[in-house]
Amino acid sequence: MDVGPLRRITVALGRAGGGKWHVPAKASGWRSHCRYAERLTGSSLALLDVCEQVCRHCARVVSVEPGEEALWRAAAEVVVADGRVRRLEGQEAGPRSWEGYARVLWEAARHRDADVRGRLEPWTADALVGAGARQVLGAWSGVLKRSEAALAGWRAAAPAARSATSVSGACDAVAADGTVQQEGLQLAAAVLQSRWAEPFDVWSAVRRAWSGVRDQGGGTHAARTAAMRAVEAVWGGLRVRDVTALPEPALVAGAGFASPAQWADAEFQHRWQQYVLDCCAQLEEALGAATGDGGDGWQLVLVSGWPLTRKQDAELAYLAQYEQHGPTVPFGGRRAGYGVEPDHAVVLAVPRFAARHAADHTRDDRQRIVLGPELVAGSAGPDERDVLALLRGAYPYLSADAEGDGAGAGPTAMVTTARAVRRAAQLGRRAAYSGPDSMEVYNDLVVGKYSWVPDDAHPGPAAAEMEHLPVHWLKDWMLCLDVECGTRAETVLHRLYGTVTSYEPGTGRVGFSPAGGHPAIVVPVHRIVALTGDRQRRSDGQVPAHEPYEE
Repeated sequence: MDVGPLRRITVALGRAGGGKWHVPAKASGWRSHCRYAERLTGSSLALLDVCEQVCRHCARVVSVEPGEEALWRAAAEVVVADGRVRRLEGQEAGPRSWEGYARVLWEAARHRDADVRGRLEPWTADALVGAGARQVLGAWSGVLKRSEAALAGWRAAAPAARSATSVSGACDAVAADGTVQQEGLQLAAAVLQSRWAEPFDVWSAVRRAWSGVRDQGGGTHAARTAAMRAVEAVWGGLRVRDVTALPEPALVAGAGFASPAQWADAEFQHRWQQYVLDCCAQLEEALGAATGDGGDGWQLVLVSGWPLTRKQDAELAYLAQYEQHGPTVPFGGRRAGYGVEPDHAVVLAVPRFAARHAADHTRDDRQRIVLGPELVAGSAGPDERDVLALLRGAYPYLSADAEGDGAGAGPTAMVTTARAVRRAAQLGRRAAYSGPDSMEVYNDLVVGKYSWVPDDAHPGPAAAEMEHLPVHWLKDWMLCLDVECGTRAETVLHRLYGTVTSYEPGTGRVGFSPAGGHPAIVVPVHRIVALTGDRQRRSDGQVPAHEPYEE
């Protein structure tokens, strides 16, 4: 990529001595600038040359022309995507797993394509940055093409879907009655290091190792060897700490051992090896009995817990190869280490046998897979209404809802009626506040004692009230946004949980980040019933992503 157009982007920066570069202060208030930016004289510098030496506080206030900003941000996307593609292209040839594919797919350039093109295309005819925009757009198209080629190569080297579903189905069949899990836990109790330690899940280790080999077309002996090595890595040579936990009757004779402890160790080693052999024999028998049924044709499925990159998603990860229809929608958050990361849901069109396997595999967690209608043979694709109906089961508010309202749309009778009820419920409390910009309003709003209800005819007093509140602080609070969801012909009210990131006084649009840390979505004011807090639940993990609206 030619960096010439980027080198022409300049900013005024200054520094004292050889330290970081700062944006010279233009105001006297200490909140308005970095403390090191006072009394600095700026000079025009190429942003490309100094971007890594700009003070982290001043980096947030670096300002360039809109066209230059679009060019800069798009070029950054190209660099990031190119780095990921290079890593994929540099991998050695060989078998690939669907778990790995789910990870690289989630980071693939295709997910950024609409944003990058939407950022650059308005500037391609501009006199100043048009040539640069066209050049960066061409570089992006090249990276996108290479990314898709790398993904296609990965899919070709991964196991066939029929193989993945047969192997997973065999594992589910063996584990169905819980016997193998109980036997494994009994063995683990004999070598548990302490009463607070987490016992080794030997069945999961056997299942994962055996499946990994069988998925790739490996034979019985190779799968059994892999399972044995997986358990040996944890239990090989381990000493027994609780002899009473060993199963009865004993399989190893007591003669010839110097002590009961020595015999217990030998008994345990023999037990776990026999356990692995028995599990593998049952798995092979179940795999041989698999019929591969499921029918022909294709079907829509709603998959939550997307992307399928967690360890527990290993036997569903093959679904990542199929085409996604509609947008990716929020589905709350999921644990990631000591924090929470966004969880998502998508609609896929998959073969009917894959849909049946996914539903059977997740029968204990019915929200993971929701089966949709079957696709008509020979049709160009699924009906958009079917796709949106499935997605609303995961998250009720979609960006397409407000897009269909048209410019200048006003609130419906359902919204104005609900607003009137909310206003009437807090007349006395509102009158007690000292003014529209009172911190009492903010304090009561975030804890659920007060509800902000928009004007039926925007803008009005409610718009002025929100404009005077410290909206930038609202992102620190878990709030409830009561919203009209669905198309105008069949709307319903829902309560969405998340944080408010912005408010536009002129249009009344609210930037709202759904619970779980998702990127902000824009909700127009005519769709909003009220904004308030929750009196009991105030953080991720305590609140759902959404729930039905109750007056």
